[in-house]
Amino acid sequence: MFADWARIYVKAGDGGNGCESYYFMKPMRYRRRNGGDGGIGGDIVIKSDADVHTLLDFTYRQHFKAESGKHGSSNLKKGKDGKDCVICVPLGTIIRDFNSGYIIRDLTKTNETVIVAQGGRGGLGNGKKKTATQGQAGQEQIVLLELKLIADVGLIGFPNAGKSSFLNTVSHAGSKVADFPFSTLKPVLGVVKSDSQDKWFVVADMPGLLRGAHKGKGLGIEFLKHIERTKILVFIIDIASIKAEDAISQYKDLVNEVRIFNPRLLERQQLILANKMDLVGAKTNFKQFKQHLGKTVYPISCKDKQGIDRVLSELFKILFPG
Repeated sequence: MFADWARIYVKAGDGGNGCESYYFMKPMRYRRRNGGDGGIGGDIVIKSDADVHTLLDFTYRQHFKAESGKHGSSNLKKGKDGKDCVICVPLGTIIRDFNSGYIIRDLTKTNETVIVAQGGRGGLGNGKKKTATQGQAGQEQIVLLELKLIADVGLIGFPNAGKSSFLNTVSHAGSKVADFPFSTLKPVLGVVKSDSQDKWFVVADMPGLLRGAHKGKGLGIEFLKHIERTKILVFIIDIASIKAEDAISQYKDLVNEVRIFNPRLLERQQLILANKMDLVGAKTNFKQFKQHLGKTVYPISCKDKQGIDRVLSELFKILFPG
């Protein structure tokens, strides 16, 4: 199961109280203050972890609390600081203040950390002040976690266009393939490596879009946000199961849905793939489709791997120029 948003409550640890203590021996004329300071409360730290891929865990656990600092004691002994509470989230998680919507941090690098609630300061013992003070309360707030996958290439197409088949052909992602619509219900990532293994990039397979996706129709609109971080958009068209004019219409619909969602996405590099070239009627449709668009269109067949090497070569050329 895939989850790309969560709401959690976080509470940093309270600071420990300072100690009110006095030392006195018979020869001494006055008592000596010797109370220690309280420990600092633990922070709530959110950390990006490459081994975490979904926010599903936060469906079942929504409250996080760090350890409070220990109280000071006599003989100027400082209380032990509370332990931080470290929350691991997937790479690409955006952290927002729930009430204001303000972005606290966008975690785009591995092992990047941010403190979302700071532990309270420990109180001062009477060894430093005339009277011991209490520790401060730790910060608390509600945090919204929003996941936007980080991938180099995003696959966009209507249901059954062959996005999952393409991903499985170029990587070992194991994306589900079936003859019915919406076999892909969640984004799936795959890693594509060069023959020399020294270059690689990440491909994201998105659920199929429908006309009107920007209005909530189908499943795609829920995941369109995941292509916002991609460098290349790959439009995949089923060129065999429909007429050439229908293929043209579908391509325009896909572009339109992306434009309505975020017009700046169309400023990025794009590749258009005409899939299922091994089927009857595909060549005729492809010729009309390409002629009408007036753009470079790559004919491919995921079934017999026709044209796949050419597409990968172009993707590596764009992502690794020179």
